[in-house]
Amino acid sequence: MPKVIIRAGQWEEDRNRIRVRMRHEGQSSPFVDLVLGDWNHRLYREMPATTLTFLAENHGVTSPPTIFRKEYHDQYNPFLYDLVGEADQ
Repeated sequence: MPKVIIRAGQWEEDRNRIRVRMRHEGQSSPFVDLVLGDWNHRLYREMPATTLTFLAENHGVTSPPTIFRKEYHDQYNPFLYDLVGEADQ
């Protein structure tokens, strides 16, 4: 059963917004690539894992991850990281 990888972090074009990408393991292009709107952005700031789980369920992931890890972009800047979760599809 292939894994689904969910990655959320600061959007490159506007660091104040969050970009969420979901892809199947082994594929380079995501099947979901979106920037959070205002309501989901506020929810993400309060409960990031819950928000990502909710978005995954809405996009057809049957058993989304509930635990996410931080994956840093820059070792010197602890604020530049993505939340990454993996789940079996």
